[in-house]
This record gives sequence, C-alpha cells and structure tokens, in this order.
Amino acid sequence: MWYRALFQAGETIPNLVGASGQAIVAPRDVAAVAVAAMTSDAHDVQRYDLTGPELLTFADQAAILQSVLERPVKITDTNAFGHLPTGMITGIGWARAGGAAYVTGHVPRVLGRPAGTFEQWVRDHREAFAATP
Repeated sequence: MWYRALFQAGETIPNLVGASGQAIVAPRDVAAVAVAAMTSDAHDVQRYDLTGPELLTFADQAAILQSVLERPVKITDTNAFGHLPTGMITGIGWARAGGAAYVTGHVPRVLGRPAGTFEQWVRDHREAFAATP
C-alpha cells in the first residue's frame, strides 16, 4: 500500500478518495484467481472483476490498521492532488465519485472460498507496518 511509508514514519496519511467505499482485494486472491484462470479451460473468455468481500472507506481502513497494529493512524481528507499525474487524478476522481464502491462474487466463485478481508491482510502483514528506526 502506498501509504505504508507515511504510516511507518508516524506521518499523517492523506485521504484522496473522500468518503467513498472500495472493496479492497487481497493480493493472494488475485494470484490464486490468476493461477486458476491459467490452469483450467473453464475460465476461457471469462472476465473477472476481483474485489474483496466488503466496502471500506479510507477511514474504515485506518480504523482497522489502528485496531490490529495497536498504533494511532492519522488521516486527513484532502482534494489537493495537483502534483499527481493526470491519469492518477482521473482515477482518484472516479473513486471519489463512488466508481469503486461495489463488491463482486468473482473471487469466491473461482476459488470456492470467501475472499480475504482487509483486516486479515493487515494481520498477516503486521510486520510490514513496523515503525522505521
């Protein structure tokens, strides 16, 4: 996650997407779906839109990080992203408008198990968020 370095340093993390929700997909789910798609003809001509199992706002994600890691997580809402590349600004605008606020059942359908949660991902990678020396 792009904000890990800010978090590690105890800095405030800018919330660029406002109050919109996103269904954060676990990287291991993306990899598992890719393996399934590449190793079985059952996935030929299929299109999968991979999401996690729940919509989370940026504030929700910060609360999960704070709870699991037992450290304060400081966020601030901002719409000052003029320093970012145009394509990134377009994507942020899409997300702020709710473009990513949906959940699909593609991960469970392909893998035959529930999609991993953001909270479980944080628990599994808690050492990656250790404070920098």
